[in-house]
Amino acid sequence: MTSLLSAEWTRLFSRRVTVVTLVLIGMLLAILTFGFTLTRSTPTENETRLADERAASAAEIYDRNVEQCERVQSGLDNPQPGQTFPRGCDYGPRPTRDSMLDYGFSFHRQWPELYYTAAIVLAVAGFVLGASFVGVEWSSGGMVNLLLWAPRRASVLGAKLVAVCTGVTLISVVYLTVWTLAFLAVAAGNGSVSSLSGGDVLSMLLTGMRVVLLAVAGTSLGFAIASIGRHTSAALGVGIAYLVVYELGALVLFGLIGTDYSEKYRLSSYVSAWLTKSYTFEADVAACAGRGCVPAAGFSGSWQQGGVIIAAVVAVVLAGAFAAMHRRDAPR
Repeated sequence: MTSLLSAEWTRLFSRRVTVVTLVLIGMLLAILTFGFTLTRSTPTENETRLADERAASAAEIYDRNVEQCERVQSGLDNPQPGQTFPRGCDYGPRPTRDSMLDYGFSFHRQWPELYYTAAIVLAVAGFVLGASFVGVEWSSGGMVNLLLWAPRRASVLGAKLVAVCTGVTLISVVYLTVWTLAFLAVAAGNGSVSSLSGGDVLSMLLTGMRVVLLAVAGTSLGFAIASIGRHTSAALGVGIAYLVVYELGALVLFGLIGTDYSEKYRLSSYVSAWLTKSYTFEADVAACAGRGCVPAAGFSGSWQQGGVIIAAVVAVVLAGAFAAMHRRDAPR
């Protein structure tokens, strides 16, 4: 088994599609880093003072609006004629000095978005690598040749899955490390790195872990679908069809028929919950009455729930791949 895993690892990193994928994500990192470098600037003392004043004024208005909204929605006060409130009194993040500064890139403020971007890149790259790794083996006849000296099909498929998942894990960890260091270097010029607290660093590490696990999940999905279809194009076709036909099509369809909580029927909602640590499912239409505009009902999903849903989907598709492998191995 060890020799088989070693051979699969060598095959993975020697394949042209793997090299091309590494080059592409490296180029993307370089382009984004260069772009943020151009927007880097250090705020002056006067700009910082003005930002503090603007943040204090905006925060006062923010707190007053939230308090009034909560009193109306709890029934303590009545709204003024024509006055409405956001769902759940959600006015967005509370204004701070950092949000009022106009000095371009801030690692402290923007690192979550950078990690979410990395998650999309790595998940798509993992899906393609996983699909091509096993799909090419099936379509070229390499899998059949391999089974001549290793007839245990489940073991062979499992070794390939472990090899590509660990390979993508290594790629993701290295990529995230370089990604973080590159943007830290950009942020060092404007002093935003020093504002990172221990909680921020811990949050970055946990988010990075979720990004890596999402990339592994994407790899497993691509691998399983390509194994079932015995071709790389099968996985790519299913992936594109799901995004275009279901994710976008269902969004339009559910909106037309007025389905409440339509987000809970889309995998992307749980991916968002997994990355951002929470996701709120609300009715599509708010109920506007005498107490202002509030959703008729709603519930929230946590990152744990999102992770369970993603893991369940991956497990079902992988089970289908191994079941298909077992049927092919059954005696006629």
